[in-house]
Amino acid sequence: MKLHFLGGADEVGASCTLIEIEEKRILVDVGIRIGVHQDKQLPNFSVLDDVGMPDEVLITHAHTDHTGALPVLVNDLPADVKVYSTPATRAITQVLLEDTANRGKREQQDGKSPLYSPEDVAAVLEHMVDVRWYNPVPLCDGALIATWIPAGHILGAAMIYIEGQRESILMTGDVSVADQLTIPGLKVPDWCRRPDVMVMESTYGKLCRHKDRAEEENRLVSDVVEVIEAGGKVLIPAFAVGRSQEVILILKQAMQRGQIPKFPLWIDGMVQKINTVYSDFRNELSPPWCNAETDEKIFFSDTIKPVPCDADRDSVASWEPCCIIASSGMLIGGCSSGYAEQLAGDRKNLIAITGYQAKGTPGHKLEKLPKVGDFTEGEWKLDDETSVSVKCQVEPQYSLSAHADAGELTGLVEKVQPRRLFLVHGDKDAPRKLRQCVQKTSPNVDVQLPQNGDSYSIL
Repeated sequence: MKLHFLGGADEVGASCTLIEIEEKRILVDVGIRIGVHQDKQLPNFSVLDDVGMPDEVLITHAHTDHTGALPVLVNDLPADVKVYSTPATRAITQVLLEDTANRGKREQQDGKSPLYSPEDVAAVLEHMVDVRWYNPVPLCDGALIATWIPAGHILGAAMIYIEGQRESILMTGDVSVADQLTIPGLKVPDWCRRPDVMVMESTYGKLCRHKDRAEEENRLVSDVVEVIEAGGKVLIPAFAVGRSQEVILILKQAMQRGQIPKFPLWIDGMVQKINTVYSDFRNELSPPWCNAETDEKIFFSDTIKPVPCDADRDSVASWEPCCIIASSGMLIGGCSSGYAEQLAGDRKNLIAITGYQAKGTPGHKLEKLPKVGDFTEGEWKLDDETSVSVKCQVEPQYSLSAHADAGELTGLVEKVQPRRLFLVHGDKDAPRKLRQCVQKTSPNVDVQLPQNGDSYSIL
């Protein structure tokens, strides 16, 4: 077996790994980097020129750092190469890729060159094939078998166990061991233990334990209500996939239980389309949502509504006190950046950060502004053309992670007991710190820290 790390090894972004196993080539995930210039977004596809194009492509989950480069790759894929994913992953991927392509089409009118076109996205969808949970899928005319295991992270997310006659490898993708309001946590089946190789994320590899989830949810609820009751507005910029749905249900449950008074909660951006996908796959959600009636609007209510198409988003300052959940989560364009620009200058308002902010993104820059008492103050570079004077409250971060922490990841390795372990998908010290933890609890596991461009032969 041989592994080639085209991207996503020593970083969070552009996840892409080529596996040579029993004379076949399998490409797992094809993502882009977020918050960087377009010429730095892609994995190193030149490796495919040297080694050869994949025989099959497998997708762990729909997030853009795992799927965003599919439309670039697809033009070079032979017509018979399939892209395998769960049905929910395919549905979410379609929404995300079409949104990016349509944005690129608009930018093209301003003289910018888009990464890919709507036609490229359509080509990706033609290659995609649905797989079912725990159902062994023959690859390469039956030479290999791949099985998708629910990974917890977001709807449709999977670990993928690949096995041949002589070799096996477990690709974790992104995992959440803990249950979320939306998605049940990862459960590892016995039959995927002791693979020859395990490639595992290390996003929170240097964090021993996440903060108590219930306490963080209550803190978010309390902060939102406090600002609204004082006449302010709350913006929660959230990832359209996963985090937005989680935050909506946190606030919805608190209202339903009478824990907090009802208030206007507006949903805007791509979140609306992803809510529909989550509702379509409600049978995969956590209880009680998986048991909801077909006509029940899981993510909406009499006080939780989508922003109307004809709403005047440019006059949000004149809206009544409310909470707005909008994408993008890192404030890179999307509706959230427009709301942030309007709300940031008023001390009554709160911008509540609930997710990871990649270095260099507007969200990361906002987090790093200095605080004066309870308020964040300073000039915030929202984009190349927009600078905003910030005076509001900025709360970074509510710990609502959909990634396993170091303790959970270490426990996962103990359970799986691979012969060799490769730690990927982590910034800075995360993989190194996690390796130290793993070596204490699983001393017989050979732990490697690959970098982008590295290749490893597994003997």
